Amino acid sequence: MMAGAGKGRLGEKQFEREVRRFFRRFVEPEAHAAATAEGRVGLFLKAGKRPLATMEAPVWAVCVERDLVERAEGTAEERWRASDAGRALYRRLTSAADPFRNQHQLPGERRYRTEEGEALLAVNEAETPLGWLRRRKGADGEPLISETQFEAGEKLRADFTLGQMNPRVTADWSGTGGESGKRRGPMRGPADIAMHALAARERVGRAIEAAGPHLGDILLSVCCHLEGLEAAERGFGWPKRSGKLVLQIALDRLAAHYGMTGKA
Repeated sequence: MMAGAGKGRLGEKQFEREVRRFFRRFVEPEAHAAATAEGRVGLFLKAGKRPLATMEAPVWAVCVERDLVERAEGTAEERWRASDAGRALYRRLTSAADPFRNQHQLPGERRYRTEEGEALLAVNEAETPLGWLRRRKGADGEPLISETQFEAGEKLRADFTLGQMNPRVTADWSGTGGESGKRRGPMRGPADIAMHALAARERVGRAIEAAGPHLGDILLSVCCHLEGLEAAERGFGWPKRSGKLVLQIALDRLAAHYGMTGKA
């Protein structure tokens, strides 16, 4: 059993599951944690008034005890953020729960077209969870996800990467394309990078909001964090084989948001 505040209440495996669940969004750059009126700890993004997730106080106390979290400086009220140790633990836990992501690593580069132009990014060219689903067929002989669903998920992942929202994926802002499609040379400086990243983050935020509660979470898990469906189901506490249906609905919402619903 765990030591400290959670002793006798929560086993180590249960604690790790809580860390995976809460830190899934807590490791994002704009995330912070703060106490709620109900006596729990809530997870907030930016200036959001409603928590995206909550954690019981005894479990949070263990996170503090293990230095998985740290106080956020420069804020009027008491806020917390994930520490380096917390981020490292989350990576280890998700890697152990979902070997798919670690076993399919093939660095490469891909050019993405965005609203601001083109950008060349370092990406994992190996088959993603969405790619795996697109290539597999169900009992009816049809792919588990359609081409439109796949493209919608890849578009979200591109913006997620362009927005530098995942610390494990780096962006190479090597240039933007003009009207002729030719590269015009490197960007002028960090301000240009920050502006493009901010625009991409805003697009991700709009897409997740359009998908709605819970559906946005599985889009982030599978499309952006590259978690397999089984790992996502475990992380959310869902029944086995339920993730595929939820993901399909989420991808349909995403495709509608992007205006892709009329594509074959």
